[in-house]
Amino acid sequence: MFTRSTEGGEHVELVVETKNLTKVYEGKVVAVDNADLKVPKGVIAGLIGHNGAGKTTLISMLVGLTLPTRGSGKVLGYDIIKESLEIRRKVGLLPEGFGFYDHMTAHQNLLYLAELNGIKREEAERKVVEVLKIVGLEEQKDLKVKAFSRGMKQRLGIAQALLKDPQLLILDEPTVGIDPEGAIGFKMLMKRLASEGKTIILSTHLLHELGDICDYIILMKQGKILTQGFLKDLQKEYEERKGYVFEIKARRNAEKLSEELRKIG
Repeated sequence: MFTRSTEGGEHVELVVETKNLTKVYEGKVVAVDNADLKVPKGVIAGLIGHNGAGKTTLISMLVGLTLPTRGSGKVLGYDIIKESLEIRRKVGLLPEGFGFYDHMTAHQNLLYLAELNGIKREEAERKVVEVLKIVGLEEQKDLKVKAFSRGMKQRLGIAQALLKDPQLLILDEPTVGIDPEGAIGFKMLMKRLASEGKTIILSTHLLHELGDICDYIILMKQGKILTQGFLKDLQKEYEERKGYVFEIKARRNAEKLSEELRKIG
């Protein structure tokens, strides 16, 4: 089901692989430029880049919401152009700014979305209870969403992405606007989901917000993938180039690594 690749003599199982993936909008705006993306199975991958770097467009092409101008790709073994519907059935997506009906409860919103996704009522009820528990909102299930904080809405967004029990989760700018306590809870949830075997792609313009939970980094700038790889390998490469050891352990270090990765690119 998955694309397979060999890197550095090691066998790597890929859930996402693209070749020369490009999107050019009218007016010759190149949003994504010949992206050769590789995401190994089981990682928490940080898709890092400034606003306008092409992250959202890349995600949209991966799940078949935007057709590429040229290039190819596979997600979970499915062709992003020919089999996009199958991809959307199997990938949990949380777009930036995903909204809910404020006048409905958390339970009602998720039940509605589950049925829209073709899940039968009895199974939908079971899944809604399950995902609310996973994200820690089971006690708030009967609250109307208008009473939710930004962090609670974000957790509800992750819950809807989990309704299909996806093998791959893609979250676009998931920490925007949430407070420090909410960010800590989010990171704990991501680690737990990864430990259960899910592959996660987190798109962000701030490495220091998510760098301490990502074990794989993809750095984008002006539509291009500058560098990508396991964090430990990028750290080793940095060490070899600069002559000293570098570790991510705090915000200060993460910001510095982000700056140095751009130089490497």
